[in-house]
Amino acid sequence: MSRGGHHAGVATLQTDRLILRPFVEDDLDAYAAIVAEPEVCRYLGNGDTVDRDGAWRQIAVFLGHAQLRGYSQEALVERETGALVGRAGLWQPEGWPGLEVGWVLAPWVWGRGYATEAGRAWRDYAFRELGATELVSLIHRDNLPSARVAERIGHRPLEALAFGGQPCVLYGQSREPAPAGPSATLSTP
Repeated sequence: MSRGGHHAGVATLQTDRLILRPFVEDDLDAYAAIVAEPEVCRYLGNGDTVDRDGAWRQIAVFLGHAQLRGYSQEALVERETGALVGRAGLWQPEGWPGLEVGWVLAPWVWGRGYATEAGRAWRDYAFRELGATELVSLIHRDNLPSARVAERIGHRPLEALAFGGQPCVLYGQSREPAPAGPSATLSTP
């Protein structure tokens, strides 16, 4: 990973197929369409879909988190098409069980390996650029596709726990040599 520019103090990463950048207001329509999908929200929070106003508030929370922490969940954009296809990034609000690498993708891009690609990029960024020593991913116990992504980026199950009233498994890893796979580069906006 090379050092590069930041947008509003927050990293923009690029992988072979993805751009991971801070959200902008023009992302609202595409993001609202993603979080309006029941299969996307099935294992998030209380499992309810999010309306357009809620999508706007989520984007605002991600941007506020970035201002407070210097990292956040960011827009996940296909390099080839420029389409916003989800979000991915680092997350650690007050009371969270650790520095989390997470992902949420539109169902029309599931199965393409984007979650693994984005997860590896943010894992590498957290370890190399932020000096993190441990990362976690908090995953609903029935969300087997996300559990497989967590394992592909090097996480292992740490403990079962209830979080936000939901049965979850906390996956995680300590800083070690990264598993093989494409890495990301920082880009200058």
